[in-house]
Amino acid sequence: LFRKVCPIPDSKAQRGEYEELALRFFAYSNSYQNFKHDVAPFLDEYLKFQNKGFNRDALKLDFDTVMEFVEKNFEPPYFARKGRDNATPRVRFEALSVGIYLAIKQNPNLELNDLSWLESDEFKYHTTSDASNNQGKLKTRIEFVRDCLLGTMQNLHYNNE
Repeated sequence: LFRKVCPIPDSKAQRGEYEELALRFFAYSNSYQNFKHDVAPFLDEYLKFQNKGFNRDALKLDFDTVMEFVEKNFEPPYFARKGRDNATPRVRFEALSVGIYLAIKQNPNLELNDLSWLESDEFKYHTTSDASNNQGKLKTRIEFVRDCLLGTMQNLHYNNE
């Protein structure tokens, strides 16, 4: 299901992109607010902490819940950018997967009525790769998605407005 909803070019998949995206999901889901700037050391520290013990079943359930939510509520290419290359950029995956996780955590019965915010200027701005390792941008893009899903985000702007 992960590979279905998160399309990645074969060349990136062979270099471990799926594994890195899953690791980013877990690390940011559990401690995105502690992220400073450098992704690699942040992920390494998360793995060191997890090696001390973790609940595999709980983590798998969280991940599967997000992937199932995406499959049920989003249109293909799901996490990927529509119409461009149907590939999943890391910043877009982080924003959506962790934002969805946080929204479901806050509202386990989350129902979606509107996904038009995916086409908003704000979402596009938050999910560009410019300064993607910036602590403030990571927090903002994740919480933007969470708030859109929970219906607390207002005054979005679209290209045609």
